[in-house]
Amino acid sequence: MKFFKNLGITLFIIYAIACVVLFFAQDRIIFLPDTLPEDYVFRAGEEVEIEVEDGVSLNCLWLKEPNSRGVIFYLHGNRGSLRRCLHQANQMDGNDYDIFLHDYRGYGKSDGVIRSEDQIHKDNQKVYDFLKQHYPEEKIVLVGYSLGSGMASYLASKNNPQQLFLLAPYYSMIDIKDRRAPIIPDFLLKYQFKSFDFLKNVKMPITLFHGTRDNVIPYDSSEKLRALKPDLIELVTLNNESHRGAIFNPVFRNTLSDLLK
Repeated sequence: MKFFKNLGITLFIIYAIACVVLFFAQDRIIFLPDTLPEDYVFRAGEEVEIEVEDGVSLNCLWLKEPNSRGVIFYLHGNRGSLRRCLHQANQMDGNDYDIFLHDYRGYGKSDGVIRSEDQIHKDNQKVYDFLKQHYPEEKIVLVGYSLGSGMASYLASKNNPQQLFLLAPYYSMIDIKDRRAPIIPDFLLKYQFKSFDFLKNVKMPITLFHGTRDNVIPYDSSEKLRALKPDLIELVTLNNESHRGAIFNPVFRNTLSDLLK
């Protein structure tokens, strides 16, 4: 009996330590930024610095088209920087829309450190507000990929853009956690990004793109999101496509072009 009691205490201590480690390590697990030197020159676009708080500015790229019909505001995933994301942005060009993308705090040439989900949403809103100074809001299109899909969903729930496109979106970060480590309590997650909750308040058309071979964010995440508002949300299936390949899939590029005509 004493053996089982000691075993239980040992397992509980191991579990508690694992929870503590996860709590303090989650920023490094979720956010995988590349930093760039301040003198780095991008191969395209106009650089813009948007101040989000005193002494903290986000580095942005503005890819402009002659006689633009609006702007695509692209929120990228958890890895890399704008240097990498330029290649992704190329998949959205040719639609007579400008493309605007920014690096989150600590990414690329952006200042600061990410400390909370609320901070991220406030930063993104300030970038969105900048765009509203240059475009009518009905000409702003939101595109979010992977981690950025939850951010884009939140922005759409608080504003009135033209359309919302989500690539490889998750139901919530809690859902992702539950698939991998269900014994970890939800309250330990600082970044919950409840996309399902955000989308309940979205009124503009929503289009989801998801690969059936996505082993990072499973395809059924999009099926669950679509079920929230089947009359408003369209799910475009990318057959045999992976997570990283979703944004480069020609079906995404062609569907985006069709819906922006």
